[in-house]
Amino acid sequence: TLDNCKKLALVFDDVVGIVEVINSHNVQIQVMGKVPTISINKTDGCQVYLSKGSLDCEIVSAKSSEMNILVPTDSGDFNEFPVPEQFKTQWNGQKLVTTVTEIAG
Repeated sequence: TLDNCKKLALVFDDVVGIVEVINSHNVQIQVMGKVPTISINKTDGCQVYLSKGSLDCEIVSAKSSEMNILVPTDSGDFNEFPVPEQFKTQWNGQKLVTTVTEIAG
């Protein structure tokens, strides 16, 4: 667990449990092996670099912003994907349905 960290970089091989980031700012996490779950809570600015072996990792986030997941390419570079921060929730007559909103630019 990383709690209340600022400008931290964490690189690790394999984790059997969960990697947690809480109350942090500008952190980078790089998975070299495998990890089942990464949890990011109350964190602003988080870059998660996945390895080819960790692409099935579950990433759970709450109350966080400026998060990006970086996925390796065959050439050794990374493709960067932002984690959505804005959602729309509507009642469909039976239950609440939440979807990601796209900000028009």
